[in-house]
Amino acid sequence: MTLRLPYLPYSICGKSESRLDSSSFKYTESTVLRLSLHQRNILTCKVESYRDAPLDKDARPMKKTKIDWKQNLRKIPDWILSKAKGFKMRDVVVACVKKIPVSAIEAGKYAHLSIAIKNSKPIYPSSIIPPESVGKFSNKNVNGLEIVRRDLPMTTMTASWEAPDYGDWSRGSHEISMDRDVYQRDFISPRLLEIRIELIAEELKQERLFVFKFTVNEVLDSSSRSLKATLLDDLNLLQENVGVVDIFQSDATLDDYLKTIYVHWEILPPGERDETINRIFSGFRTDSEEVRQKLISRYDLLSKLNPIAFISGTSGFRRYFGAKFADNLVVFENLEYGNAVYVMFEGWEKLSKMSRIDLLSGDRKGFVRIVHRSGWQNELKKIVLQKR
Repeated sequence: MTLRLPYLPYSICGKSESRLDSSSFKYTESTVLRLSLHQRNILTCKVESYRDAPLDKDARPMKKTKIDWKQNLRKIPDWILSKAKGFKMRDVVVACVKKIPVSAIEAGKYAHLSIAIKNSKPIYPSSIIPPESVGKFSNKNVNGLEIVRRDLPMTTMTASWEAPDYGDWSRGSHEISMDRDVYQRDFISPRLLEIRIELIAEELKQERLFVFKFTVNEVLDSSSRSLKATLLDDLNLLQENVGVVDIFQSDATLDDYLKTIYVHWEILPPGERDETINRIFSGFRTDSEEVRQKLISRYDLLSKLNPIAFISGTSGFRRYFGAKFADNLVVFENLEYGNAVYVMFEGWEKLSKMSRIDLLSGDRKGFVRIVHRSGWQNELKKIVLQKR
């Protein structure tokens, strides 16, 4: 394989880069390179087919888009897999619903999805291919993925470049070639998935909120052997760009989506311990032993404080449990992802329907958040006894 370069990278020549006219750039002997902007600079090469393919010598890596949420998922969350098992249909989609305050849009936090405010109203495209600068999964979606096959024998690449005669271009030039062993590479083609964007509701609270629905435009077969790999890619594409993930049956209704952002509570009078625990746990639609043990632990703790009722709630597949001590005094937490318990006072039903982000970004009136650290149980007991 012969490759003629517009300039020789340091890793080949052992000297500083020397740029040449890009017109001298030519690929020969069954070579074509598909390169991202960053790969164009470092000249990491992937052979596809024969054709001339000059590179932009002024190409530079794109500036990474700054986001305020966790960027990637290392694995598919257990609650996503549990939810998929409970579906009656095989066809599922990766989608989510998110409340976005107008201040976040005005600050440009969703500019990468072309969401903006104009004349006090949100403007947005019906669908968009996320830019490669957002993260590695967005980049993979646009540019594909190159896999270095270190398990296969290396192959020889010949790189050639023009050099001036006696260091003086006015005297002419000559070609220099150098062989280099490189690993073979596989190329996964870009999928070019789009994220569909819909505005499905608006809330007027302390700050104006827009409820958006985001959907990756690919229907997945939940019975497919390749589901987990494809599902993880789609979830990460949504996580990078929106910061929230979920899955739905392909025929899910608008109500199904809205249920994921509003908590629906069930009030349970105190009764037999095991019966109450089993009833609450069965309503969570999960077989997680970790969730069950946390439920038992919290039940025993709250029982000692003599509640007038226990409460359980669901929001999509998020599970909440707590106790009611008075009409204006409720304690609860998220049993799966919580690292804190919430003590809420007047208007607790309204407050409980707010997201964690909305709660903590507001004025924090009407509730106390107790982080799970040493002594948190005593702190909870003290607040309940004071407010009762």
